[in-house]
Amino acid sequence: MQDSPMIEADHLRVKYQVPQYTMGQFFVNNPGNLSDSDRLQRLNQMVYELEHMKGSWGPQSSNYFLRDFLAFERVSAEEGDDEDLAMNGTDRSKEIFNEKDLRPFLKWPEYEIWKGFVHLNESSGSLNKFFFTTGYYGEQLKEWTERGILLNKWRAVIDQYRDEFNVSVYHDDALFLDLIDNMPTDAWQSALGTLLCMAFICFFFLYDAFTVAVVSAAILSIMTGIVGIVSWMGVHLEPIMMAAMLISIGFSVDIPAHVSYHYNSAGTHFDRPISVEERLRICLSSVALPALQASLSTNLCVLGLLFIPVYMAQVFVKMVVSCLTLCVIHGLLVIPCVCALIENGLRAWHSRKSSVSPAAG
Repeated sequence: MQDSPMIEADHLRVKYQVPQYTMGQFFVNNPGNLSDSDRLQRLNQMVYELEHMKGSWGPQSSNYFLRDFLAFERVSAEEGDDEDLAMNGTDRSKEIFNEKDLRPFLKWPEYEIWKGFVHLNESSGSLNKFFFTTGYYGEQLKEWTERGILLNKWRAVIDQYRDEFNVSVYHDDALFLDLIDNMPTDAWQSALGTLLCMAFICFFFLYDAFTVAVVSAAILSIMTGIVGIVSWMGVHLEPIMMAAMLISIGFSVDIPAHVSYHYNSAGTHFDRPISVEERLRICLSSVALPALQASLSTNLCVLGLLFIPVYMAQVFVKMVVSCLTLCVIHGLLVIPCVCALIENGLRAWHSRKSSVSPAAG
């Protein structure tokens, strides 16, 4: 609903929160043995790259529990709090990461916050997985496409470490951003598939290659016009728009197919060849009024959805009204003109050919 407080809240989020702090959540599903200094360094290197991307707020915006844990370990080593290490005479400073200290670390009041970021093995207390967050900024992030670019940059970084740590990223808008990336390909593939199906159906019932070619060209022109018109109306390529477009393609075949069929079959009831003018008169007298009535009645039915302040309904109305308007224009103006021009051209070519042939003989 247009007056929904959720929409207002989302607008405020995009206006104020997104450009100032867009958060990425990174899940390390296989941290492995972090007491291995090389492995720990690789993990920190990944975090460093994410924190130093263009538009990042840097380490101060991150929630990365390992920094606090390693600081905790260093303090424990300096103060000699670990009795076992003191008895064994082990230099704690060389043993940076010790999984045995994870549970004591999380029990400290100032570190309890990290309990929500880590998952420990219940029996051994070892680190199974954890996640960390870091923040990004930029006025351009108000745009969906820019947020999609940022998401792909995150993925490009973590893909370098995926085999080692099985890292994945979560973003609140990721589902829609992925749809936006795939939408152009999905849209043209769906439109092409629908167009081919319509052409096959027309050929099956009309069984005339010329009629099928004209109808298919008209449907393609109508589809292109629909996309352009609704784009001017502020409708962007997204799932609802694509679904409405595929539905409207079904409307786009009716009037062009009927006009093409009646034009080509106009002379079947005559024992003599008929002129182009007669074909047009017979065709339009049979189809024009029913086509106008059908498009008008459908538009009136669909316009009732305008009283429902829902985005889906608004998009559907724009698509169907644009489709039916273009159908009438193509069916009653474009297709008759194209058919007449082609037939007159063919007749002129045959007439010239027949007049030249005897002279050549």
